[in-house]
Amino acid sequence: MSDLERPHPEGVWSVALPERSEPPFEVFVNSVQQAEGSDFVVEGRWLRFQKPLKAKIALTGWRKLVLSLGIGVYKDLHADVIDVQYTADGKVRSASGLTVIPPQEPLQAE
Repeated sequence: MSDLERPHPEGVWSVALPERSEPPFEVFVNSVQQAEGSDFVVEGRWLRFQKPLKAKIALTGWRKLVLSLGIGVYKDLHADVIDVQYTADGKVRSASGLTVIPPQEPLQAE
C-alpha cells in the first residue's frame, strides 16, 4: 500500500476528504484558514498535516464516570475542528468537523 493510500503515515496527521470532493480546497483548523503547501498538502483523498493536531478523544465508560465525579480536566476533551470547502458535482460545498487521524506509530523491530 502506498503512502497515498495509507490513512495515517508515520509522523503525519491525516484528514479524509469527503467523497467526490474536487479542488480547489479551502481548509480551516479551528476557523483559521490554512495554506496549501505550508500548512497541509493534498495526497489523493487525504489532507496531510505535519504540525500536530489534536484528535477527538473517545469518551469511554471509565472517562465518563471520572468526569461525572468532577475529576479530570474538561480541556482534555478539546479537539481541533477541521472544516473544508470544496467542489462536488459542480457546486461549492463544505464539510465541518472532519475526523483527525493521528500519526501511525513506527513499527518496532523484534
